[in-house]
Amino acid sequence: MPQLLPYPKNPQKLVENRRSFGGNDVEFSIYDTYQQAEKVELQAGNPLYCGMITGRKVIHTDKKQSFNFLPNESLVVPSDQKIWIDFPEAFRNKPTQCITIEIDRYKVKEIVARLNENFPRMPDSEQWKYDDSDYVKFENTQRFNENLDQIINCFTDSPPYRDMLIDLNTSRLIIHMLQSEARKVLLERNPGEGRNSALSAVLKFIKENINRRISMAELEKVACMSKATLFRHFKNELGLSPIDFVNQERMKKARQMLLNGMNVTETCYALGYKSLPHFSDMFKSVYGKTPVQLLKGT
Repeated sequence: MPQLLPYPKNPQKLVENRRSFGGNDVEFSIYDTYQQAEKVELQAGNPLYCGMITGRKVIHTDKKQSFNFLPNESLVVPSDQKIWIDFPEAFRNKPTQCITIEIDRYKVKEIVARLNENFPRMPDSEQWKYDDSDYVKFENTQRFNENLDQIINCFTDSPPYRDMLIDLNTSRLIIHMLQSEARKVLLERNPGEGRNSALSAVLKFIKENINRRISMAELEKVACMSKATLFRHFKNELGLSPIDFVNQERMKKARQMLLNGMNVTETCYALGYKSLPHFSDMFKSVYGKTPVQLLKGT
């Protein structure tokens, strides 16, 4: 996850103390909270990316049940929609920290148009579009966190070519958001229903067999595609190769099992790994830390 940012010496507020940095088509903010609070309202006029750095929040929305929001997780809030936030573990000596990136909706539409022109989706898929009516929550990968770190550095360090770098890294963030939406649609559809049937069948197969090693040959057979074609569609739709996607999903399952109380050895063998060092290296490649470091909170 992104590194903890320095706290202000004299915060103006104890709940959601905000520091904001402006850029073209985007506003970056850091929120620090120093005391417990409930139902603190947050709303923006444009799509709002939220990322947890430290602590825990409980998010309430008008469409879904409440859920925990933890470090190494991301939440995208639609334009003009409210969320309400509880801070059950915020203290003066241990504040929570969250970042937000508000992106002009016209910037999002511009990226969508460029994707549809230059990187169209599969022939049996709908065009790229951003669903600005529902919330999206996902776990960060190391690659995604590296993108976040670059955005944060652009705002807080003011490097040369600052505006160009902000535009570049914000575009990458938007593409990741769009690919997260695509993944959500593909995973929710059943194979053979409407569009995306080939890719959704592959994702369903991965989900059902996540506790064992999955070969590329199996995925090609399920999709009825060549390796090259399947690889191209995965990279375009989801931003990952098929095997990278499988590994990421297995590590997401591993992280959930570890946080639910299973130890590292049990998790390793439950997911079909035969080597603890290999399992640990794979986990670190996705989350930037080993399973042991996750459990220790380091």
